[in-house]
Amino acid sequence: MRLQVYLAEKAGFCAGVKRAFALAEKAASKPGKWYTLGSLVHNKEVVEYFAQKGIKTVENIDQIEENAGLIIRSHGVAPEVIEQARARGIIIEDATCPLVKRVHEMVALLKREGYVIVIFGDRNHPEVEGILGYCGYDAQVIRSAEEALSIDNAPRIGLVSQTTKDEEDFYRVASVLVKKAQELRIFNTICPATRERQEEALSLSRKVDLMLVIGDETSSNTNTLYEECKNTGVKTYKIQKAEQIEEEWLKGVNAVGITAGASTPDWIIKEVVDKMAGYNSGEKYNEGVEESFVRLEAEMADFTPPERGDIIKGVVVEVRDNEVMVDVGGKSEGVIPLRELTVREVNSAKEVVKAGDEIEVLVLKWDDDGTILLSKKRADMEKALERLEEAYKSGAVIEGTVIDTVKGGLLVDVGVVAFLPASHLEEGYVKDLDAYKGKKLDFKVMEFNRHKRKGSQVVLSRKEIVAEEKERKKQELWHNIAEGQIRKGIVKRLTDYGVFVDLGGFEGLLHVSELDYKRIEHPSDILKEGQEIEVKVIGLDPEKERIALSRKALLRSPWEMVGEKYKVGDIIEGTVVRLVPFGVFIQVEPGVDGLCHISQLANRRVEKPEQVVKLGEKVKVKILDINIEEKRLSLSIKEALDDIDRREVEAYLKSQE
Repeated sequence: MRLQVYLAEKAGFCAGVKRAFALAEKAASKPGKWYTLGSLVHNKEVVEYFAQKGIKTVENIDQIEENAGLIIRSHGVAPEVIEQARARGIIIEDATCPLVKRVHEMVALLKREGYVIVIFGDRNHPEVEGILGYCGYDAQVIRSAEEALSIDNAPRIGLVSQTTKDEEDFYRVASVLVKKAQELRIFNTICPATRERQEEALSLSRKVDLMLVIGDETSSNTNTLYEECKNTGVKTYKIQKAEQIEEEWLKGVNAVGITAGASTPDWIIKEVVDKMAGYNSGEKYNEGVEESFVRLEAEMADFTPPERGDIIKGVVVEVRDNEVMVDVGGKSEGVIPLRELTVREVNSAKEVVKAGDEIEVLVLKWDDDGTILLSKKRADMEKALERLEEAYKSGAVIEGTVIDTVKGGLLVDVGVVAFLPASHLEEGYVKDLDAYKGKKLDFKVMEFNRHKRKGSQVVLSRKEIVAEEKERKKQELWHNIAEGQIRKGIVKRLTDYGVFVDLGGFEGLLHVSELDYKRIEHPSDILKEGQEIEVKVIGLDPEKERIALSRKALLRSPWEMVGEKYKVGDIIEGTVVRLVPFGVFIQVEPGVDGLCHISQLANRRVEKPEQVVKLGEKVKVKILDINIEEKRLSLSIKEALDDIDRREVEAYLKSQE
């Protein structure tokens, strides 16, 4: 039976170690003597490899010659060490892992803000020694949740971790400290590569009979991997080289899993894989390891780091509020700061991407601390500019989202931030630009200049699109409209003589006389621009392209209400609205005027109406006649006064009885 061999995908150098290795090789090619202060990484094979290239390992600064070169190892050092080296004229190449650098920044911040600092890690580990230097050695180092119990209560506690520790243990420490502080500030600084290796090793352990963990005895993350695998119950061995494998380990074993710490070089992993393959009766590899071995061979080839300006693909491995960690291949990880994630304003990277997303990024630079600084925003912009240039040449319509207003127009997200002049937003003047913020619209590219330094590279227009859409809607409207229809429309313009209503591509006129039954001084008294209203089509002139509308036709006639509300003989109050030689018109309801003939004004001869009443005066009138069909109402002031006097006399006499 063939021995099944499985190689963990994430085995071997992490991005930080890969970067340190590359920096050391580059330094070895430079003139002069070069040193590392302590092991470059926790692996004897790597240290010996660079020793053969002339890079010597020392334990303190005094062992380094003046004007020589010093490579700061991936674990980092305290800031005073770098200061001492520079004071002696020593050239610095800083290979500190970028994730360790971030821990330095975090403890410095916690120190400035007055937190009691707790570091979860091994006190004598070089990474922890370096971290302590960035908070003035004013921190407590603990190795377990049990040790966390000894931490004194404090108002504010800040917790960080050595990057290679176990995440579950870190959470257990945090759960203890949360009871000891009024405020606990937690930074999960465990390296994503460490977590990934642990998760993958655990998964692999569940489907094999034997696990081999490759790494140096001094490697913290290798030791953690070993403990994690062993705790699953599977038979587990930790080795540094292939020759340490004993054949008796394989008795009764059908499947072997292989993983390696982040400081284990690929050539050692290859030797172990080769040796395991040799147990298969001369066959080179089984299917279980073939793909992994091919991948390993590819990764062992000279890896050419992406250059500034390259657009490469990557997979999101971790999303924080202010940055995104991306695996860009070659066991390299990069960082996208929030400002380089999108052209839009966002409060957190979590609004844009999630772990597992495959994205394209542009390489901004390799920082001195080993970080690959990336930009998704600029990669997206490069792709967008290609698309926009093609749209500019072809006249194609593109979609974008309005993101802000500026003097003279709008800013639009079309993959890049483009400018839309206000004069090209609609056919006419637009008063409220803010109303367009957040809207998705169609545009055409009016101007395009990829290399423009000042102003917008892309200028957009909607005028042509709006005109085409308006013409389409206009034709559709005239094809379907008919007199008597009731339609909804939007009030577009108010004038002294009426209202222009947009029926969907074309405007009809709602004359002021058709607004209401009552007299309207100006349309703005009852309507406002942008308001949706219902209107009735009362006239069409296709040749002159005119549509007459009525709002009044949809309202209930006030004469109908008069017929329901009043009857002949009622005494009501009205307002004098017009004086004529033969009498007075009195408004009893908005839109309903009745006539009080001159003979009905008073119990005496009246030559002129103004001898009895005046405009605007409120008077009591008696209804003499109601004719709803002819909309006529006959009124009498004289009889109303007579009736009122008679009723008052009757009431007085009744009171005397």
